[in-house]
Amino acid sequence: MANSLVILQKLIMLFCFIFIGYYGFKRSWITKDGTGSVSKLIVNVFNPALMLSTALCNTQRPSNDMVLQNIILVVVFFSSLILLSPLVARVLLIKKDDHDILTIMMTFGNTGFMGIPLVSSLYGANATIFVAFYVLGFNLLFYSFALYLFRRKAGDNSKFKISDMINTGTIAGVITVLVFLIPADYPELLKTCVAAVGDTCVPLAMIVTGCSLAQVEFSRIFTDWKLYAFTAMRMVLISVAAVFIFRLIPGVFSPVIAGIMVIMYGMPNGSLPVIACEEYRVDGDFCSRAFALTTLLSLVTLPLVTALL
Repeated sequence: MANSLVILQKLIMLFCFIFIGYYGFKRSWITKDGTGSVSKLIVNVFNPALMLSTALCNTQRPSNDMVLQNIILVVVFFSSLILLSPLVARVLLIKKDDHDILTIMMTFGNTGFMGIPLVSSLYGANATIFVAFYVLGFNLLFYSFALYLFRRKAGDNSKFKISDMINTGTIAGVITVLVFLIPADYPELLKTCVAAVGDTCVPLAMIVTGCSLAQVEFSRIFTDWKLYAFTAMRMVLISVAAVFIFRLIPGVFSPVIAGIMVIMYGMPNGSLPVIACEEYRVDGDFCSRAFALTTLLSLVTLPLVTALL
């Protein structure tokens, strides 16, 4: 129960920023063009700084065993979501042509913008370095596997190019891992500056999330049973299953590493797939509505899931 209260308090804080974005967009204080500009800053400046700060400002280096456990669970995390996607598609009666979009929705949750502050509130700031590995996995997979699925959905049969994976987020993720694996005595001014820039990422990301929610027709969200079923499977059932699996194998994984994985499973959908749907001109209606509903219901589902930790 204590875990639930900690997570709930942090979520309420995050939702305050979401409401600011929602209200600001509705009042035209924030425009769609303005949201797009801020999103570019988040992706190219603030999020990389947030990731890098998890390594630079880490005051207690975890054991190599914990790092290895985390890497194993990151691989299991993404692999399991991809493999479970066809089953979820069948349960939801999703058309075969839309299976690729559902796979993307299942695989790419809000691991960074919400994951880092939630893990920090539950396990401490030093534990956020483990989330950085999930964010790196997200970036590597999204700019390879996900973009391949988007291109296939759009009828583009061009071959994958390694250059597609070279972007600010991926580079920042690699640098973060290297800084963590190769410790050095970095200047305090550098740490302070990077941390200060990174600290602005979460509030801005949540404000942009609120702007995105302001553009969704809520009347089409709360009346679709498929959205509720998707949310239940994506954010609750898989997380609960992970909790019980870890209980069946006690002592194999650190409680912190296992708990972080459970929280990652419980994350709502990310906004990047919604943006990519627009960019590749594929039907992203279900994707955008799922993003809205999973974000809203995370205020309830995440405390329920973390109560089991």
